[in-house]
Amino acid sequence: MRGSVLLVCLALLLALAVGGMAAAQTTALELRMARAEREAASAFHVAEAALREAEAWVEANAAPANFVDQGGLYAPPGYGEPLPWQDAGAWRPQNSRAASVGLGGSIQPRYIVEWLAAVADRDEHGNLLSAATVDIYRVTVRSGGRTSATLQTTYARERNGAPSALRGRLSWIDLGA
Repeated sequence: MRGSVLLVCLALLLALAVGGMAAAQTTALELRMARAEREAASAFHVAEAALREAEAWVEANAAPANFVDQGGLYAPPGYGEPLPWQDAGAWRPQNSRAASVGLGGSIQPRYIVEWLAAVADRDEHGNLLSAATVDIYRVTVRSGGRTSATLQTTYARERNGAPSALRGRLSWIDLGA
């Protein structure tokens, strides 16, 4: 009887210690999950801001003659060739463009722009709508370090300044990490 109180107290103390360690481990895991979620959200928002910056660059500066597969500006690949944004080498500093937006550090975004085609502005019946020639570009942005975001748009811009109904962002996709 005398030793039983000591055994009961030791058993309770052991149970409390195990419960405390489990709670501390759960809290640490939840903190890591919250940090990863915050980093992913930051990478996504920075990538979206960089995407808008890249589209503004296309609107102000793009000319198909400048797309010579260097400095982040790519001509359309040949049939069966890999797409530039899928090549890890395209994201090196000499092969892509740095965006000015970002939080610094590992989530500084980079982008590449591909000129895809020039099209005439036509309606659904094939009738010419305007004298505009519209250039179609694919803009891809990647930001992040451990958690990253890759976003892509298709963007249309008039070549000769004639107004066109086909202009601006045509599509948007989140390509994930």
